[in-house]
Amino acid sequence: MGKLKVLSFLAFCFWLAACAAHQSESPLIEFQSNLQSLCGKSFEGRVTSTDPQDEDWRKEILSLGPVNCPDNQTTVLPLAVGIDESRIWTLRLQSEGEALDFRHAHTLKDGTPDPVSGYGGVATAQTSTALRAVFPVDEVSKNIFEENGLEASMTNIWSITIEPGRTMTYKLTREGRLFVAEFDLNKGR
Repeated sequence: MGKLKVLSFLAFCFWLAACAAHQSESPLIEFQSNLQSLCGKSFEGRVTSTDPQDEDWRKEILSLGPVNCPDNQTTVLPLAVGIDESRIWTLRLQSEGEALDFRHAHTLKDGTPDPVSGYGGVATAQTSTALRAVFPVDEVSKNIFEENGLEASMTNIWSITIEPGRTMTYKLTREGRLFVAEFDLNKGR
């Protein structure tokens, strides 16, 4: 009887360890938690890349926020470029934290949806960390780009890197293209 109790106790310990290991396996849950630490705050940023087509954005102050967290699975990041408040980034955990969907929403000046809206990609736990999520363009986005004559965007890869309490960096890369925007998390308002 004593051996049975010891074996039962050991089996319980292994089960607990397995559960804890499964929960910590997904860095995207931790990444989303880092993003959600920004909820309710706004941050200023700037374009730090030097591609010529970004000159207009480099002249503007970028404003991110106020960051909205309707639930622990979703983070909404409104983005303003100067006075243009037509962009929203939405990140949503999926598949029990094994995937993180990232969407860009755009509106036209009259407030109606831009035809090039709803594009993005899905980060996986295999290609991301608790501090950096990588979003290769998905098929839905490729269709949006193709329908709107944006073939160059068919190989987009977005990433978001967060250094808690320091910076958040948004990056778009593809062949011949690099766009980087950095936001100062020390000066949240």
